[in-house]
Amino acid sequence: MNKIKFISLFFRVFFQLLFVALPVLLVIAWIQAPQPFIALGGIIQMDVIPRAYSHAILHTLSITEKGLGLLLNLAPLMIELFILFCLIRLFRLYEQGEIFSLKNVRFIRNLGYALLIGQLINPVYEGLMGVILTMNNPHGHRFASITLDQTNIGIVLTALMVILVSWIMTEGCKLREEQQFTI
Repeated sequence: MNKIKFISLFFRVFFQLLFVALPVLLVIAWIQAPQPFIALGGIIQMDVIPRAYSHAILHTLSITEKGLGLLLNLAPLMIELFILFCLIRLFRLYEQGEIFSLKNVRFIRNLGYALLIGQLINPVYEGLMGVILTMNNPHGHRFASITLDQTNIGIVLTALMVILVSWIMTEGCKLREEQQFTI
C-alpha cells in the first residue's frame, strides 16, 4: 500500500504541475507562433499550429490572428485541464488509500467522457483554426481542413473503454457494498 501511496503522490504532483504549466506554455507558444515553442533543450516542445496549416500560412501572423488562435485553443485546453483535474483528484484518493470507491469511479468515468468530447470537438476546432490562420492569405490560398486519423479513432475507442470500465467498477462497488452489509 505504501508503494501505491508514493506513486500516487508522484503522479498527483506531476499532474498539478502540468495543470499550472499548460496554460502558461500555451500563451508563450502563441506569442512565438507560427514557430514551435521549444524549451529545456527540446524536452518541452509545443506547436500550436496544426500540421495541416504549417505550410499554408503565407503571411506573418498578426496579433489579432494569434489572439483568435489562443482563444480558440482554450476549448481543447479546458478539456485537457479537466482531464488533469480528474487525474489529480483520482490520485489524491489513491494516496489516501481509497482504491475502490464510487468517488474513484466518478473521476474515471469523467476522464472517459472528457476524452470522447475532446475528439468530438476536434474537427470543429481544426476547421475554425484553418479559417483563423489563413484568413489573411491571398484569395485562393485560404482553406480549412478537418482530419481524422488512427489517433482520433484510437482515442475514441480508449474513451469508450474507460467509460465501460467505470460502469463495470460501479457495479463492482455496489456488489461490494451489498456484501459488506450482508451478515
